[in-house]
Amino acid sequence: MTDFSGKNVIVTGGSQNIGLAIAEKFLDAGATVIIADLQPPDNENLQFIKTNIASEGDVQVLMETVQDEYGGLDVLINNAGICIEVPIHETTVQQWDRVMNINAKGVFLTTKHAFHLLKRSDEAAIVNISSIEALGANPTHSAYAASKGAVSSFTHNTALEYGVHGIRCNAIAPGWINTPFNEAFLNQFPDRHRVDAEIKGLHPVGRLGKPEDIGDVALWLAGPNSSFVSGQTIVVAGGRMAKLPTPNLGD
Repeated sequence: MTDFSGKNVIVTGGSQNIGLAIAEKFLDAGATVIIADLQPPDNENLQFIKTNIASEGDVQVLMETVQDEYGGLDVLINNAGICIEVPIHETTVQQWDRVMNINAKGVFLTTKHAFHLLKRSDEAAIVNISSIEALGANPTHSAYAASKGAVSSFTHNTALEYGVHGIRCNAIAPGWINTPFNEAFLNQFPDRHRVDAEIKGLHPVGRLGKPEDIGDVALWLAGPNSSFVSGQTIVVAGGRMAKLPTPNLGD
């Protein structure tokens, strides 16, 4: 495992699910990890600064506090995000704006205000959490998919503009990750065994993803072993995007 001792890492939305798994990977690697979220994590070894990442004022305070209390920043993980399930013709402007403000605007704000901290680091990196829904579609997820497409595109520009300052930027596009939220969704179906078989059948590796799978890739992208990788979106989906659907034509 790469040693992140002496490094300061911000993880937005790091109090639960994928964000928490990422945060704990960096913690195990020796980093000081600051969670920027609305609620604190259960892990007391993680630092916490209450932050609404859709608020520029909050983000400015976050970065100022990290500079004053921790002495700088080496890695920014933009993980915070929300999803709504509403057909396009029923989506309100308020719903659309809320998703965009957190998922896309939040990435912009943290990236913007982390710049002056990151450019002082010897090995600065930004890792944005996008989604395979930036590359394909699920019904009723139009706002979420559009926001994650924005994250992937913004990653390109960040890599381009910040590269000359020694800052790399990449994105991760997770597939189906078995978080408590998804577990609750699957539990609503009466034949859970069949549902699990159907979901696993989408993935050539034969299983659902774990939050730790995303944490491992984030750790690699932020470390020196990926020093020539920037401006990329790495799909972490168990081969799902490589599998073309085939019809069931019977015997």
